[in-house]
Parts: sequence; C-alpha cells; structure tokens
Amino acid sequence: MARRFRFRLETVRRLREQARDAQRRVVADAVRAVTHLEDRIARLIRQLDDTADRFRDAQRAERLDVVSLRGHQIFRGWLTRKIAESNEELVRRQARLDYERARLAEVWKRLKAIEKLRERQWERHLTEVAREERAVSDEAALQRYMRRRGEHEREAVA
Repeated sequence: MARRFRFRLETVRRLREQARDAQRRVVADAVRAVTHLEDRIARLIRQLDDTADRFRDAQRAERLDVVSLRGHQIFRGWLTRKIAESNEELVRRQARLDYERARLAEVWKRLKAIEKLRERQWERHLTEVAREERAVSDEAALQRYMRRRGEHEREAVA
C-alpha cells in the first residue's frame, strides 16, 4: 500500500497564504483610498468649474455685486487650495499603494517558491509510489510464475 504524501512545510505554506491574503486586503484598502481621493478631487474640480461659471455670469450682470464677486473669489481660492492639498495627498497615497503592491508581489513570490517546492515533492512522491507499485506487481508476477512452474514440474513428474 502506498504511503500518504506529506509536505513537511505545509504550515509554512499556509502562513504564506495568510500573509498573501492579508497583503491583498492592504492593497485593496490602498486602492479604495486612492479612488476615493481621486473622486474627491474630481468633485472639487467640478465645483471650481461651476463657481467659475457663476463668477463669469455675475461679472456680466448690469449691476456688479462686489460682495458676491469677492465671495466667489474667496471660495475659488479655497477650492484651489483644497485641490492642491488633495493632489499632494494623492501623491502620498499612490506612493503608499505602489509600496504595498511591491510587498504583495514579494509575498506572492515567496508563496510561489514554496508551492513549487511542494509540486516537486509531490512529483517525487508519485514517482516513488509508481516504483513501489511496480515492485509489488513484479513480485506478484514472479510468484505466479513460480507457482505455475512448480505445477508444471509436478505434472511432469506425475
């Protein structure tokens, strides 16, 4: 009977899978953060465009409302600062995302190495099992041959 395959580093493989899964979650969180920030920047840019349109409309009016125009300018300045701050934050978060993706690639590489080792050991196990089965089969065939030969010899003597 063939012996069972046992990979001695199975615990290490499982730990590396857990590390991969954890790193995948970290990367997914970083992607969500970048996407959220990109959406925020897009909203701020749309607001800035809308404010610029309203500002131009207010300038074309017959009577200029200086307080309103000043308010539009202040709001546009605030939006511009928020966009700049958000872009800086986006650069930081994208750098973090790149770092986390590089870590994920390293974790994948380490897991792949141990899985490759497991595959090689599995193939060796299969080869060994096949060799053992051939040996058992050969032994059974030899015993049948010897039994038949003995029967033929007994028949010849009788």
